[in-house]
Amino acid sequence: MNRTTIVRAGAVVASGFLCASALANYSFGVSLGRSPWEAQLYGFVGVLAVAMNAIAPFFLSWATTAARRTTAIAITALWAICLLYSTTSALGFAAQNRETVAQSREVSRDAYDDIRREVLDLEVRRQSLRGKERATFDARIDEARLRLSRLREQRPAVVDAQSTFLSSLSFGLVDPSHVRKALVALFAVMVELGATIGLFAALSHSPAPPTPATRWKPQG
Repeated sequence: MNRTTIVRAGAVVASGFLCASALANYSFGVSLGRSPWEAQLYGFVGVLAVAMNAIAPFFLSWATTAARRTTAIAITALWAICLLYSTTSALGFAAQNRETVAQSREVSRDAYDDIRREVLDLEVRRQSLRGKERATFDARIDEARLRLSRLREQRPAVVDAQSTFLSSLSFGLVDPSHVRKALVALFAVMVELGATIGLFAALSHSPAPPTPATRWKPQG
């Protein structure tokens, strides 16, 4: 691949990070609004922060090249604020999603374990019963087994297989919940850095446009 192809591929990848960052910021911002228009405002501001993150490196580079120190300082301050805002939004988005999925799976597994214990308890208590009481317990056991069968068909998944596996690599020194938080932070930082630096890094290596030749004019 020649240089131009690689630059274009880098721009496409950077655009993908930009879209991912914008969607994450918009989604998290919308979740903060008390009313529909406030939700849209938060979401729109998140997208603007992502856009500023993408173009601020260009502004900063041009200001530095032109030796405009005050402009460079102002751009750096604005960039830092927008980057902090978009990163915390991406963290909120990732945390909401990952924690919600983990809690949902944990509830499903707890419900499965509770019903299983209920079936075992009913079976033990039924052994000493006779007559109508035994028939009543049989009906309760059948109903509990039916609920257990329905949950078994859903195949309760591990709460967070990735966090559990990475935690096992530390021989239990790092709790899976802490690993899950680190993965949330990794996702947010990766997306925001890709959205912020990716486009500048790709386009800064594009071939420089040819400069027009200066036509020589005779003196005198």
